[in-house]
Amino acid sequence: MPIIPVHFDESDTTPERLEARARELDISVEALIQRAIAEHLGAYGLPAVSTSPEPTNLSELFQAHGLLKQQQK
Repeated sequence: MPIIPVHFDESDTTPERLEARARELDISVEALIQRAIAEHLGAYGLPAVSTSPEPTNLSELFQAHGLLKQQQK
């Protein structure tokens, strides 16, 4: 799993604000950050959807939309 470290200055309030918002939503800070990144990226970099052949499960559907990498065959 890729890890992308994010560092904040000691004087930055972002970590505390992230923790407070995550508590409000009853999710982890990591989940909040992942949601924020996904919302910011939107459809950027995703391929045009080709559903040929028709996906038969969620994994194939997510791969067709570029949300998951294609599995090696």
